[in-house]
Amino acid sequence: MRRQTRKRLTQNVSRFYLGIGIFFVIGFLFFGTSSFFFAEESPVNETPINETIRLSNGEIVTLHAWSHDTENRTMRVRLSLDEVPGNTNNHVFRYVYKARPDSENEVSLLYERNDQYVLELEDIPNDFDQLAVRIYGLDESHSFDELTPEEQEDRLLTSLYADRRTIEQANHISSDETTFTRLFVKDELTETEQQLEKAQQSVEAQRQQIKRHDRDKEELKGELPYLSLDEQVEQENEIFDLSRKRDELTLELEKLEQSVEALEEKHEKLRVRLRELSI
Repeated sequence: MRRQTRKRLTQNVSRFYLGIGIFFVIGFLFFGTSSFFFAEESPVNETPINETIRLSNGEIVTLHAWSHDTENRTMRVRLSLDEVPGNTNNHVFRYVYKARPDSENEVSLLYERNDQYVLELEDIPNDFDQLAVRIYGLDESHSFDELTPEEQEDRLLTSLYADRRTIEQANHISSDETTFTRLFVKDELTETEQQLEKAQQSVEAQRQQIKRHDRDKEELKGELPYLSLDEQVEQENEIFDLSRKRDELTLELEKLEQSVEALEEKHEKLRVRLRELSI
């Protein structure tokens, strides 16, 4: 009887520890993977650099740079706004934190020339998470502060976003006009170089295509003496089509070459301009 009792107690103890082990495993899986207990990291939300954004009013916005000076607690935003002809909008800039989207803050305008802007955001905490710069378009008959919240919302053109985890770190030391102008010229020079490279590649591809048409036409001409009269007529039609397509390709090539010349001229002017600004 005692042996049976001891055996039964041993089994009970083993089942007890086994139950505790299963409880801890289930608890770990539940608490360790549940977003209810461990909040998931929010996705990165940032506006791409040097990509054009077309607005509903026809304007185009390009974000050139966005940097954060943690020591001075400032942010600087460089952007350009390409306005449509006849547009009389005045642009107003405000920024908000993701944590407080209804509380807008004013933006300092450090530079404005030819629809190019440098904005400065002040008193930015190092743990700001995410924020957005809002761009409003106002006509000359209204000021921003006179508008109701609903009217302000109607005049919102777009928002540019920055994320603390990916934003560029910088020291905001210089703030003179020449420095900002030089930065914009550098951006335009880089963009022109990229456009020039693509245009040159297009010219070369067009020339190769014309050469292929010439080879195909010569091959078809060489086969004519060995064909029947009906086959010759059909082949001559193909030769005519190739000649017509070659003329079309030649016209396109001339336009591409003119684009290359214009870009080369613009590139040289920008290089000279940048050199003058660097003196």
